[in-house]
Amino acid sequence: MATIYSHAVVGVGLARLYAVQPTPWAYWGLAAVLPIIPDLDVFSTAAYGGPLGHRGIAHSVLFALLLSIVTASMTFRCFHVRWWSLMALFFTITASHGLLNAMTKGGGGIPFFWPLGGRCGNWGPIPLSDIAFDLPDPRYSRAVRAELLWGWLPTIVVVGLTVLYRRLTRSERSIQ
Repeated sequence: MATIYSHAVVGVGLARLYAVQPTPWAYWGLAAVLPIIPDLDVFSTAAYGGPLGHRGIAHSVLFALLLSIVTASMTFRCFHVRWWSLMALFFTITASHGLLNAMTKGGGGIPFFWPLGGRCGNWGPIPLSDIAFDLPDPRYSRAVRAELLWGWLPTIVVVGLTVLYRRLTRSERSIQ
């Protein structure tokens, strides 16, 4: 599994792509927390890889959809946005968890399409992280170094280019 830090960075990056106006701190908090929520199943007493165990249904697209519907329903008025667009963003942010975990080597796969399909993943360049509550140290952790390269760097590049493009097109419009 990827670290919670990488899940949060990808979530905030996706939220930054959506946000074109100043947004409240709660928005950014949700963007960081939503992609971490599927890993709460690590505290389950169910068998690893089982439907209710770690890397179970909480890592599925269905779970991401249900969580995004509930979260968007509770917050869209506070953020002054359309429900559909916020739900789509929250879905993308939450579903990114499964995609990032599928990019790890090992762990038994992710049940993306539960209950319709089997497990997918274990095809990526990121080593499994140690399941621990210590802060991971990039100097010693191959997993964290791989996540910096394959998760954080692409997120920073895409967000940076998008923000730059928006600023350039905004300044061009103001010149005309």
